[in-house]
Amino acid sequence: MRTFLSLVLVVITGLALGGVFSWYSIRTNHGFGALSIGEWTAWPLAGSQDSDPYTKAKVAADGEVPLGIAEGIAFHADKDATGQPLRQDCSYKISGITPPARLWTLTAHRLDGRPVSSSNGTPAVLVSRQLVRSGDGSFDIGVGAIPPGGNWLETQGEGPFKIILRLYDSQVTSARGIVEPRMPNILLLGCGS
Repeated sequence: MRTFLSLVLVVITGLALGGVFSWYSIRTNHGFGALSIGEWTAWPLAGSQDSDPYTKAKVAADGEVPLGIAEGIAFHADKDATGQPLRQDCSYKISGITPPARLWTLTAHRLDGRPVSSSNGTPAVLVSRQLVRSGDGSFDIGVGAIPPGGNWLETQGEGPFKIILRLYDSQVTSARGIVEPRMPNILLLGCGS
């Protein structure tokens, strides 16, 4: 009987530790097949049948519907250029260029996946066709509650959040065979009111 109880205890401990490590891997690790560029991370194969089990588990845990390979790619960022977590009570500047795409959207989401709201209660979203660009194609986008001059992704609230840049009809579907794309930087401007 003692051997049976020991065996049960070992199995339960193994399942518990396996579950904790799997959850941690899905929530914090970029997993196999991740494409990381600066603050941004994407999973190019997330919407295909060829994605690895960790990517499939991450997609299921996030509750997202991933873009298919022919549709585009979504880059996620939850930290600024210095590695600090993004916070809704801070202001940021997203500066630079994106990889070529027919269209892209920039959205802000809480870590649980719900969209961050603007002051009028609509989700915080900016579309590439609304953008004012410099002569070289680069741009600056203010992110926060207070509008800067120019482009602005309005966010309201408190707590951590992430920014998702979805590139539609883009050639960036795999890290193989292409030059690594350039992504914009996320710079902290200040926090508090």
